[in-house]
Amino acid sequence: MRARVFLPLKLAQDLHVMQPSDLRETSFNSTPAYISLSVRVKNPNQVPAVEDAIKKMGFNAFSLVDATRNIRQFFAVLDVFLGIFGSLALAVASIGIVNTLVMAILERRREIGIMKALGASDADVRGLFFAEAGAMGLVGGAVGVALGWTIGHLINFGTNIYLARQHFPPEQIWSVPMWLVLSAISFSIVVSLLSGLYPAARAARLDPVQALRYE
Repeated sequence: MRARVFLPLKLAQDLHVMQPSDLRETSFNSTPAYISLSVRVKNPNQVPAVEDAIKKMGFNAFSLVDATRNIRQFFAVLDVFLGIFGSLALAVASIGIVNTLVMAILERRREIGIMKALGASDADVRGLFFAEAGAMGLVGGAVGVALGWTIGHLINFGTNIYLARQHFPPEQIWSVPMWLVLSAISFSIVVSLLSGLYPAARAARLDPVQALRYE
């Protein structure tokens, strides 16, 4: 069953070997028939045109272009799902930052009142809360990047263990480029600063007299 025989094409065609699925070949047809044919093109850009021409001839055709198209569709759906999930997580994180800073304003009204009584301007108070929001974004982004990097290396470590058991060489399937790290942290800081606009403006508008009478 595993033997391999190399024959000239003309001789192989004349032998007219019946294929397992060619039931019609048993008696009535003496023309050579094949289960499938492989068509090769010189340029990958010619694949769609050749495939369409084969389909117009009445045959079924399948190419790597079809496989990559299906893969692209799968990843497009996955990207949409991850985008929705990421947007929800971003909205929750933004609301959490706003809530944290607003609670900080309520807890530090007397402190803000003393600062303004000593000469701090609205811009100074606004800048203080902007700095706190940026610090939250910086720390959150750094922790998120570190967590993602750790999970990626654990996945890579487990994959290499599996490959070693299958007698395959180790592979590096997880990569975190520096531009991605910097972009993630920068995006986190920007989101935190945007979330801190309302709390900072609210803190800057506090009346020092009312703030000092708060307690």
